[in-house]
Amino acid sequence: MEGREHQSQRVAQVAKEIGAVLRRQARKRWETVRTADRNQGNRHVWRFKTGPEQAERFLHVTHEAMMETDAGPTLIAQLKTGRLFERLTRGPETSLLLSRGGRLEAYPVN
Repeated sequence: MEGREHQSQRVAQVAKEIGAVLRRQARKRWETVRTADRNQGNRHVWRFKTGPEQAERFLHVTHEAMMETDAGPTLIAQLKTGRLFERLTRGPETSLLLSRGGRLEAYPVN
């Protein structure tokens, strides 16, 4: 049980760290944006909504990636390298997944 509790705490800490950067960058990109984040199973998800007529955009980050050493700065750098906000703005992708290997790829929408 302690291992699971440690993992939950680690994911929450990394999510807080990444979330602050994502919110700041989203506001720079879209000016008026509402953000939300949620822990869903084996990944953490951030939602970006820029307006009533705009499509919602999502970033999924696996918990496995969030458990790596120095995960916060590493994941932020990977998102920058993968051009997260450019891809979400330009499309056609509206949902992206960042996995352990640092790959930022389209996330299938059900």
